[in-house]
Amino acid sequence: MTVTDTTLYGKASAQAWVRLHPRLTRRAAWLDHDGPLPIIEDTVIRLTVEKLPSGGLNKPVRLRWSGTAATANDVNRCWQSFLRRFDLEHTFRLFKQTLGWTRQARSSEAADR
Repeated sequence: MTVTDTTLYGKASAQAWVRLHPRLTRRAAWLDHDGPLPIIEDTVIRLTVEKLPSGGLNKPVRLRWSGTAATANDVNRCWQSFLRRFDLEHTFRLFKQTLGWTRQARSSEAADR
């Protein structure tokens, strides 16, 4: 378990469980798989923050990482990368909405303008 002080989220606590694997079933991607289902090991990280910048309800976030020998530095890098990516994606979404890039053209003539 790691605890880190952040400026936006207060204390961020991360717990990691290594070599966990999801219980695969014969649905979706594994529907046509012949033979026994494979065991896919990975690391599950549970991130809990003290507060959200928006003031919303902060629920724990679970992240899955394909590494199986996670150190404390690996766990911290994973959740910090997730938060950075989350911030960037929402920034691009805001820009696209502001510029009108999310609107659908109603006709081909409107799209040519």
